[in-house]
Order: sequence, then structure tokens, then C-alpha cells
Amino acid sequence: MSSKHTAPNEGHDLDLGEVYTRTELFLDKHKKSITIGAIGLLVVVGGVLGYKKLVAEPKAQEAAELMWKAEYYFGIDSLDKALNGDDQWPGFLSVAQDYGSTPSGELANYYIGAIYMQKGDYEAAINYYKEADLGDDVLRVMAVGGQGDAMVELGRNDEAVKLFEKAAGMAKNDFTTPMYLMKAGILHEQAGNWKEAAKAFKRVADEFPTSSDASQARKYAGHAEAMGG
Repeated sequence: MSSKHTAPNEGHDLDLGEVYTRTELFLDKHKKSITIGAIGLLVVVGGVLGYKKLVAEPKAQEAAELMWKAEYYFGIDSLDKALNGDDQWPGFLSVAQDYGSTPSGELANYYIGAIYMQKGDYEAAINYYKEADLGDDVLRVMAVGGQGDAMVELGRNDEAVKLFEKAAGMAKNDFTTPMYLMKAGILHEQAGNWKEAAKAFKRVADEFPTSSDASQARKYAGHAEAMGG
């Protein structure tokens, strides 16, 4: 979210004494309401801190302890058990529903999106990727990129390319940024948008010369530039 700043009036020098006097008058006039507001703020802050210590943190710990088996099943491609759990341990669907506000609950949404992608339920994948409000930069980018992958599978390439470009611009790194620039470039190329394709490929080649995509990106950039005239 961007902040709006109002520029000061040029040529108008504020007198420090005048500012100090105005501040004193304001405080004196509104002392009672300011005090009440401060007390109210302390109550709110205290409530938030108390909630965090007594409720949120234990709930997050509980969710993390419960989810390990679902992650194990995901790792061995037992996707149904990862989603639904077994007789003793919950699956990602239960963790996301019961602990959705915790880091593990948010991560469960990401896993569910990935599982539905593998199952071919692309609309469900998109919905769960959108729900994954992740703190980790790479996974946060991957959730947006995952939505793009699902859009491609649904034939909605115009939406997909925007998501790939968004993912590429979210958190610059040597892994996800060139990967999603390449995906965006390929979709632009398929659509005949040669200028945008060349731009994406050149970024990979120039900004990420040591990435695994750099060599291919240079070839694709040359082709796109030639086709674009």
C-alpha cells in the first residue's frame, strides 16, 4: 500500500514557537479525550498481546505438530491421505479449516492448491492458492505462480501471463524470478506478442546470467526480436 504525502507550502516558514504553542493548546483542550483514548489503546494492545500469548501461539504450535503426517504423505505422493488424513492424523483440509489463521493453516492451503493441481482440479487449485497468505517470500511467490499454472491449464492464458508477471515482480531472487519471466515470455511468444516476449527473455539473460534459464532465454530473446522485426 502506498502512502500519500502532502508537500509543504513553498515559501511559508513555520515558526517553531508557533508550532509548540499550538501543540500545547491542543493537548490542554483535548487532554481528557486523549487520556481516555490512550487508556483504550492500552486495553486493545494488552488484549492483542494477551490473545497472541494465550491463544494464537499455542494454536500455531498445535497446528504445526498436527500437520507433519500430512506433509509426510505429500512427500511420498499419497495425495488423498495428505488431503484427508488417516485414522490418527488430520489432513491438510482439516488443518486449513481448523487452523486457518496460523502459519501452518496458511501453508496447508498452499499444499492443497498444489495437490489439486496434480489432480487436475484447476479451479480448486486457484481458490486454495489464493487463500494461502504465506510469510515465506518464495512460497508466497509460488502461490501466485501456481495460480498462473492453473490458468494455463484452463486455457486462460491472458490471465496466466499477468499472474506470472506479478510473481516475477514480487520478490526478486535467482529461482522464482527467472522462472516466471520465462513462463510469461513463452505465453507472450505464443500469442505473437514478440516485443513483450523479447523483453521478458532479455531480463532473464541480463539480470540472471548464472541461472539455469539464461542460455535458453538468450536464444528465445533472439528469436522473438527477429520475429518482431
